[in-house]
Amino acid sequence: MRGESMPDFIERRRSRRIPVSYPIKYKIAGEDGERAGVCVNISGSGILFRTDEIIKPGRALEIHIEPDDRLAPPLTANIEVVRCTPAPEPGFHHVAGAIKGIKSE
Repeated sequence: MRGESMPDFIERRRSRRIPVSYPIKYKIAGEDGERAGVCVNISGSGILFRTDEIIKPGRALEIHIEPDDRLAPPLTANIEVVRCTPAPEPGFHHVAGAIKGIKSE
């Protein structure tokens, strides 16, 4: 239409990301042991966290976030890794995951 401009990009995310810095614990399906990281952001459909290991896309994880500021409740969920990229901090990686289900405590 006349006088209207098109956006520079199309936002494909279904949910708004909320930046946080919460400790996260996670388990990789089929492997022993719990690992740790830091949640970078979270939305209603996904999560981004920083860790010191590479996790391949397609892997299933169980995550647990225990916020340390009492602004949000604890969260335990199953996610599927959609990508893993180098983080700005040397030796760390950003793992993006799609939330597949939320577990009740």
